[in-house]
Amino acid sequence: MKEGAGMEAITFLCPGCGAYLRYDGGREKWVCDYCDSEFTKEELEQRGAAVEDSSYEVSPGDSGEQGKLEFEFQENITEQEEDAHLRAYHCPSCGAEIITDDVTAATFCVFCQNPTVLPQKFSGKYHPSAVVPFETDKKQAQEAFLKLCEGKKLLPDGFTEEQRLEKITGIYVPFWLFDCSADFDYHATGEIHTIWSDSRFHYTKIDLFHIHRAGTMDFAQIPLDASEKMQDDLMDALEPFDFSKAQPFDIRYLSGYLAEKYTYEPKDLYERMTNRISPGVQRQAGQNSGRYHSVHSIRCDTKFKSEKQDYLLLPVWMLMSRYKDQNYLFAMNGQTGKIVGQLPIDSGKSVKWFFLIFLISLVITGILAFLVGGVLL
Repeated sequence: MKEGAGMEAITFLCPGCGAYLRYDGGREKWVCDYCDSEFTKEELEQRGAAVEDSSYEVSPGDSGEQGKLEFEFQENITEQEEDAHLRAYHCPSCGAEIITDDVTAATFCVFCQNPTVLPQKFSGKYHPSAVVPFETDKKQAQEAFLKLCEGKKLLPDGFTEEQRLEKITGIYVPFWLFDCSADFDYHATGEIHTIWSDSRFHYTKIDLFHIHRAGTMDFAQIPLDASEKMQDDLMDALEPFDFSKAQPFDIRYLSGYLAEKYTYEPKDLYERMTNRISPGVQRQAGQNSGRYHSVHSIRCDTKFKSEKQDYLLLPVWMLMSRYKDQNYLFAMNGQTGKIVGQLPIDSGKSVKWFFLIFLISLVITGILAFLVGGVLL
């Protein structure tokens, strides 16, 4: 367990009633669920709605004295090595213990839902250059999940119950954006077929052409998730994100959501980046080959170079469900609403539907056989 002295945590409080604030992507404002107040970023900057370190100022309607709420970092004294990465904090609202790991940078108390941000996790090299704020809310994510499950007869019973819907959580996922250049050297063999015939024979003439193209392609803002916890294929499937709406990093956007710092450096993602780009390079290099009847023996040698990578946080709504020792993930792009998901199948229901369809097909076959036999007679 690493020493945690001097660690701070921040909770953003409503200037009106002192309750916690959360960022609402649909309204693009910070909202208070207790007094229904709404604040823009400029209003928060003017009124200073944050509690830092171990104290906060009570709202103007209170006694005027400064209230003290403990928000201390506790050293994890566990002797088990696998737990050494855990960190324990006290919730400033209810006093409950909040457990996080090394990469968690924004979380909330499971007892009182008090949102908490740990700014130290985003300091130094872990400071993002930008954040794409949520533009959808939890209700929209729940509706998208229900729509995804709609009509799925083989889902386990209770899979769409309200208790499960409440577990859908907004997460700011760390991403690296790569700018990359690709120097390519493309070689292939093209064939043009000429066919004719006379009174005796059919002829086919095949002309072979060596296709050679070389050049440089530039790619910008290739997103790759930088968290070892996330499934890469599902994160890729959530694209595209509109990076023109990215905002300079402001930790207040994290209030009310989970957030993590990156666990993969750009060098760890370089091979994955090149694997994503390579098919596109070859496809672009081979364009305008339509005049050939066939193209084969393709070889595309490519040298990649990336000198610029930007670190930012992207919004994702997620629900992880476990069914029969297997994890199933639902995810929704928190900006565009695009959804991807893995849904479990109840094996018992699958067997029942198989036999039901089998019996129906037997009945239909029997009826058709009877009708055909009656006509023949």
